[in-house]
Amino acid sequence: MSSNTAIKDVTRGLQMLLLSQLSGVSSAAQVSLLPPGEPMPSGLGVNLYLYRVMESPFTKNQPWPGDKKTPPSDSPALGLELYYLLTPFAPAPDPSATIGDDAHTMLGAAMLAFHQYPVLNDVHIKGFDADTVLPQGILNSFEQIKIRLAITSLEELSKIWATINQPYRLSVAYEVSLIELTPVLPPPVSGSIVLSTGLNVFLWQAPRLEALSPATGALAHVAGNAVVANMLTISGSGMSSPGQTPTVLVGGQLAAINTAPAPTDSSIAITLPDSLDAGPHEDVEVAISGKSGAALTFTVSPWLSFLTPIRTALDTQPGPPAPTLVLNGIGFGTAPLGVRFDGPGGTTNVTASVGAITDRKATITIPSSLKNGLYQLRIVLAGPNNSVSNARTLEVIPLLTSPIGLAVTTVSGNQVHQLTLNGARLNGTDIRVVIDGIGYQANANASAAQLVFTLGRLLAVGQHTIAVVVDGSRSHDVALGVS
Repeated sequence: MSSNTAIKDVTRGLQMLLLSQLSGVSSAAQVSLLPPGEPMPSGLGVNLYLYRVMESPFTKNQPWPGDKKTPPSDSPALGLELYYLLTPFAPAPDPSATIGDDAHTMLGAAMLAFHQYPVLNDVHIKGFDADTVLPQGILNSFEQIKIRLAITSLEELSKIWATINQPYRLSVAYEVSLIELTPVLPPPVSGSIVLSTGLNVFLWQAPRLEALSPATGALAHVAGNAVVANMLTISGSGMSSPGQTPTVLVGGQLAAINTAPAPTDSSIAITLPDSLDAGPHEDVEVAISGKSGAALTFTVSPWLSFLTPIRTALDTQPGPPAPTLVLNGIGFGTAPLGVRFDGPGGTTNVTASVGAITDRKATITIPSSLKNGLYQLRIVLAGPNNSVSNARTLEVIPLLTSPIGLAVTTVSGNQVHQLTLNGARLNGTDIRVVIDGIGYQANANASAAQLVFTLGRLLAVGQHTIAVVVDGSRSHDVALGVS
């Protein structure tokens, strides 16, 4: 892209694109480039004004990759984001007529043009062909000129007009990026004759894994009421290369390589991921420069496969006497220490079980004190290490019970319905009542057992579904009949 005309070329391209589209609305349409403080032209059209230029953070200090005709350069290009103010103009409408304001027509046509053709380089339409309008510097660039409606508040727009001491006019702002001002490449320099080289030759081969220590174990353990990931040592050969850093994957997840003990060609110590999605048999792979050898298998024990249920309102179903949770997996033993809940409000531990525990299954009563939200559950084994399983997610949602109270009340002279919702965990700051799939914002609620919500209308006769969303957690739907 040209090093000194890029801004002018982009502005000219935008002007010609607008003119090609506005001419279809009015043959007399104009596209001016005047500062907002100058008198607008007397006819129909829009004014496009470049009011701000900012450096793009995405190309800052990055070597210029070159373009389709020019090789790359170590010198960074100056990437720019241009901000334009689009202001429509037209003769003042006749106050006695009902034909509306032609300036609004011009604004709509201009905005539609930028919406339909958001990439300037790709526009090839009647009245504007990017291949002929735009200079070769822009066409050869790997970057495209993209047009985006900027999110600008009325206050920000007003400040622009206030800066030039002019009354506010209807305007919209657009962001155009990326425009590059490219470095001037230095002329080639003839090199001297090479007398010697510093070339070192190394054998490029895949790492060879021989053993894992331990080959079976837990991903993590509990220390000081915190879940701490366990360590794994990988033994083998070819696990180092000058200038290259090995990568280790456990079950497809990137594992951190420990600095103590330092990794060697024959041994690497890693920190295991504290949770994995699938298991319990996990592939452990080591790769250098994109080459990885045969994987070894690490068996996770204990392993938590799934929960039943995974979403609960903590009601008495399928009870009684209280909601239960079934944990399925392997390696639980017959006397685990308990189940750990990590979620809203901190950590909750459950040590009592419902019925006998087997190596593959445990049933517990879900604590009634849990708040709404997502909880990470783990089996905690008894013993000096307090090993824990991988985590599975349980969602606790608000409890909404039936029937729902329905009453007619008067608000501002209009009869409306008032709903009384009963249940549990209905208290929160962000409350929404969902009626037939449509959410209605409610006031913050301090009562955990009841929420009273006044609708702005009367519900139609028939069956409806009601749910409540409390701070992002949605209850089950409850039926409501209106007669």
